[in-house]
Amino acid sequence: MKTLTLSPKIIIDKYNKINFQMDEDLSNFINFLEVKTLPIELKNNKLKLNSLKNSNGLILCGGGDIYSKKKTKLNLIRDNYEKKLFNYFYKKNKPILAICRGFQLIADLNKIKLFKEGGHVGTTHSLFIRKNTFITQKYLTVNSYHNYILKDLPNNYLNISCTKDGSIEIAAHKYKKILCLMFHPERKMKSKKIILKSIKKFFK
Repeated sequence: MKTLTLSPKIIIDKYNKINFQMDEDLSNFINFLEVKTLPIELKNNKLKLNSLKNSNGLILCGGGDIYSKKKTKLNLIRDNYEKKLFNYFYKKNKPILAICRGFQLIADLNKIKLFKEGGHVGTTHSLFIRKNTFITQKYLTVNSYHNYILKDLPNNYLNISCTKDGSIEIAAHKYKKILCLMFHPERKMKSKKIILKSIKKFFK
C-alpha cells in the first residue's frame, strides 16, 4: 500500500498549535485511493523534511486562498511549508497532486499571475480533455469553488483543459508526474467516479 503525504486546511487552536482539518469528503477520498497517509511534522511552524522520506507522493489539498491573495497568518504558515513540501517531492521525482489552492500555490511559486474572476464558485464546468497521460476521458463535468483563476502556466506544464472563459482547470507537468486540478475531486460532481479512478491510477 502506498503512503502519501497529505496537506489539508489548517486552524490554530487556543494553545497556538496548528491542527490539520480533514472533513468527510476528504476522508472518503483518501479511503477510495486505498493509501496510507503520513502526517506532516512541524516544529515551530516549520516543516521537518526528514519526516517525508517514507512517503511515496504528495497531495496539496484545496480550501482557502494562498497568502498573496489573502494575507492572513494561517495562509502565510501554510504557504511556507507547502512550498517546501512541493520542492521536496519535485526534486525526489515523486507524484504530486495539486487541488485548487495547491494548483494556485504552484502557479504563485512560479510567478504566474492569478486573476479574480466571478462565476467560479458553487457552479459546474463542462470540459473537453486534451490528450494526456493521466485522464483518458474526453469530456468531464466538474465542480467549481474558487475565486481566482489561471490563464497561463509555468514552463514545462501542459494545458489539458480549460473553461469557456479561458480559465485553466487541468494541467500536468511535461516530464514529471505532477497533476493539477482547479476543481475538487473529493467533492460531489457528475464526473467524480471517472476522476477518482484516474487519480487512483496516477498514484500507482
